Amino acid sequence: MAQGMADRALQLLELTSLKDLAEVNSKEYVRWQSIKRGKARFAVDELEQLAEHYPQFRWWLISGEEMPEQGQISPDHQS
Repeated sequence: MAQGMADRALQLLELTSLKDLAEVNSKEYVRWQSIKRGKARFAVDELEQLAEHYPQFRWWLISGEEMPEQGQISPDHQS
């Protein structure tokens, strides 16, 4: 079954410490917790933040495709 962008974003979020995305106990941190727990959906700003945090996964995040010759891979193929 094909993964959607939200599924790919959740996969990246599982690899990420929420502390890397927001200050602990801040409004943003609570928002990230809600997303990670499935109680909220990603907004564009959060997808952009993940793309900034993981530049090597940007293309995969938005398209589901890899372009290794351009340095764009998925988390499954990181070294």
